[in-house]
Amino acid sequence: MTKGRFVQWLVAAAVCCCLVGGGVEGVRITKLDVPAVALEGDQVHLRCDYEEESPSSLYTLKWYKNEEEFFRYQPGLALSEGEDRCRNHHHYHVDGVSVDCWVSTERDVVLQGVTGATSGDYQCEVIGDYPTFRKEAHKARLTVFTEPLKPPLIAGARESYTPLDTVSLTCTSTNKQYLPVLSWRINGDPVPQEYVISYSGRRALGLRFVARSDLFVRGVITVTCLASFGGRHLQASEAMLANAHYRGTHDFYYNAGAANGGGEVLLTGTLLAVVVVALCRRLY
Repeated sequence: MTKGRFVQWLVAAAVCCCLVGGGVEGVRITKLDVPAVALEGDQVHLRCDYEEESPSSLYTLKWYKNEEEFFRYQPGLALSEGEDRCRNHHHYHVDGVSVDCWVSTERDVVLQGVTGATSGDYQCEVIGDYPTFRKEAHKARLTVFTEPLKPPLIAGARESYTPLDTVSLTCTSTNKQYLPVLSWRINGDPVPQEYVISYSGRRALGLRFVARSDLFVRGVITVTCLASFGGRHLQASEAMLANAHYRGTHDFYYNAGAANGGGEVLLTGTLLAVVVVALCRRLY
């Protein structure tokens, strides 16, 4: 073996030891944050946290989609006067990937206007600088759905209820590509868990409770079913449960008040006519 080849072999062996050896100091990934799901048109934030351990600092950070590099950050790459900061963020054409370089940094990468083609495995890779050149990579899956989140359907509501009646409702998602998270509210408040009925398949969620008098607000219980997805999308449907007694009592008092008011006006008019006739007789 020649002297030159021996030196090359020695350097390669040292680098390999740095990469695979346990406990070697260098740049390490501390957290990878890739949303598991998103909807078409969303803006997706990818985050790769890392820490530098002396004596090594970050040499380069790269992002890959399905093993294709689409973003690179190199802190040692100096910008000349007049260059914008996007020049320091090398990004390449990868199907379904559009990087907003103006808001992306060495730790945060923003994908804009995602589509179904954006789905894939996303990997962050960091490489430390001299003397360790330690490399580490973490990977996570992102799935983008093309179907928008739809309002759920509430079934089982009656026209009216009396206090102590049992209310039994079902909320069903109409989405086909995915299963949103369903939840119930009564008068805007989360319902106790004992009111909730879970069904197999998770596409529907039941609600069963007693219509107590204190739940009626101005004669109505407002029941809401929420469908949420991905932590940022929300759709809601409402059912207004009327109190049959409240409606009848309200109508009774309203009609009685109108009748009494009309009677008072009629009586006042009659007395006035009698007084006028009496005066006329005395004068003439």
